[in-house]
Amino acid sequence: MAQVDGKKVLVLGAGSAGLAAARTLKSAVRHLPGVEVTLVDRNNYHFVLPLIYQIVTGSVAPSHISFPIRPLFRGALAGKRVRFKEATILAIDPDARIVSTDAGDLRYDYLVLAIGSTTNFFGMQDVAENALRFKSVEDAIHIHNRIIENHEAALWEEDEQRSRQLLTFVVVGGGPTGVELAASIHDLTAKVLVRDYAALANQGKVILIEAQDKLLSGLKPRAGQMALEGLRSRGVEVMLNTKISEVGPEGVVTADGQSIPTNSVIWVAGIAAPGPVASLPFEKARNGQLVVNEFLEVPGAQGVYAVGDCAYSLKPDESGPYPPTHQVAIQQGPACAKNIVRSIKGEPRRPFRYLFKGQMVYMGRNMAVAQLGPVTFGGIAAAMFRRALYTGQILTYLGPFTAVRSKTSAMLDWLFSYFYNRNVARLE
Repeated sequence: MAQVDGKKVLVLGAGSAGLAAARTLKSAVRHLPGVEVTLVDRNNYHFVLPLIYQIVTGSVAPSHISFPIRPLFRGALAGKRVRFKEATILAIDPDARIVSTDAGDLRYDYLVLAIGSTTNFFGMQDVAENALRFKSVEDAIHIHNRIIENHEAALWEEDEQRSRQLLTFVVVGGGPTGVELAASIHDLTAKVLVRDYAALANQGKVILIEAQDKLLSGLKPRAGQMALEGLRSRGVEVMLNTKISEVGPEGVVTADGQSIPTNSVIWVAGIAAPGPVASLPFEKARNGQLVVNEFLEVPGAQGVYAVGDCAYSLKPDESGPYPPTHQVAIQQGPACAKNIVRSIKGEPRRPFRYLFKGQMVYMGRNMAVAQLGPVTFGGIAAAMFRRALYTGQILTYLGPFTAVRSKTSAMLDWLFSYFYNRNVARLE
């Protein structure tokens, strides 16, 4: 076995990929004397990213899908050799093998970059200034509050045109996130808020804008067509082949000259690499993602790995990169950690191989679109299957005995939300 004494592994980011990598390393260090692992994140909690749209709709309390990180690394061994540090990453020096944070410098022998992504506004400064983001719990709370506040304002607005502007919500981006978000906002406004704001009935509008000619471009064409038909049947206006030229505080202008009055534009049209990654002197994709090899290591930077949204990892057939999804991230994290362990031991590393387990997209209370292997289906069957699967996943997430109280509360939240009994108060 290779010499392992004093080896330091630094994992940056406690999202899906980073936390999965750190937990895999936690299990491995008991057999690697002298190896220390440090997980760094600006928040001391981990949230379930695929579920944050339910915060927008008041279906789940933010605290019920946010899990403290430190309890995951309790124990005599973990406490000494697997640690968590709450800090904001400022810069990475790959030559000196130092990461600078607002809480001091950290040295490493192996580095895992799992710091996610930022919203890609494609260089449009007006969009960055006026559009709402959807990348965090805070973003979800902000969108929830905007919807509630706009309804309150519209209720007392004497100008009908201004009232309709307040009640128009535009989602830009027709991937799974955009489709689920548009469907969820429509549910909230048309099924829930209408009870308390009856005077505003039939005034609200949810618009989904996509630059391509179809929705859910990463799935089979049938899934995209089912999503399109499902959204339109529910009253969501879908604009395909439509690009945005301007987003201002009072509305959106499309490339073909259409003007949509609104003060609520939610941009989920793409991702970009965050600052610490963007400044690294390594090969990157067009959106700034770090190019990695089949072992998830950054070429030219021995011991530096990238996983999750900040990594550009090509499929084995080179048909394109793996999508920046939760499912890819939670598979890349452990694969990367195991390759680091093999490298420390002096053993051959193994190429990353992704197993697509299917995808289900929320379309409404009794409607979803599911792609499982070669089969694509929708409607109530997909909705019930999705609800059962997500219930099982949240109960076992991070281990069946982790945050049992929060998970149980989330289950109760979902039960009540099924009957449109949701939290419509402003969240702090």
